[in-house]
Amino acid sequence: RLSSNSTGTGRDHWPQAYTALLSGGGLKMGQVVGATNSKAEYPTERPYTPQHLLWMVYRHLGIDPTATLTDYSGRPVHILESGGVIPELVS
Repeated sequence: RLSSNSTGTGRDHWPQAYTALLSGGGLKMGQVVGATNSKAEYPTERPYTPQHLLWMVYRHLGIDPTATLTDYSGRPVHILESGGVIPELVS
């Protein structure tokens, strides 16, 4: 959400910075990864994307995040187009 009220009621969506809580799965616990500016508007350190989070989920489920699947017309489709390991979360 935006750090300020919008012209209507409430706050608008603000996808540039967000929070995710992870637990279990052999991940390193008890830490904060990354930072935002003082208004929590933009990442200032370690700007990970949702694809990085999915990469970690697939990796811990034993799914190769670099794998491709074949669509109905026979073309390869990447499971993830981008992303990667979040090193702070792995031992």
